[in-house]
Amino acid sequence: MENAMDLANKCWKKAFDVAPEFVAGYLSTAEQLLIEKPEVLGDEFKEYCTTRKVYRPATLHPNVWVSGVRALKTLGWIHPIEKVEPTKAHNHMPAVTKWRSMLYGKYLD
Repeated sequence: MENAMDLANKCWKKAFDVAPEFVAGYLSTAEQLLIEKPEVLGDEFKEYCTTRKVYRPATLHPNVWVSGVRALKTLGWIHPIEKVEPTKAHNHMPAVTKWRSMLYGKYLD
């Protein structure tokens, strides 16, 4: 987790500077989700976090949720599979990415 926090500081700098406890909570919660599910839709991360009481601080823009998923990709925790229709009501995008958890090793085509 320490390495993840170091990299998150580089690729998610504003969130890390403003609310490091949110970043740590997000990473920890996202890690748990990726352990439980080998494939995750991009709009699941926010819902999973909020049901576990990891809330976005008002000082951060709502797009921090998207930045968080981007950080997970940069960390190598997830790999894109395909674009699919969103399943969560909060999502206003026509498509979201389905991600494969990489916590157990390399992606095999």
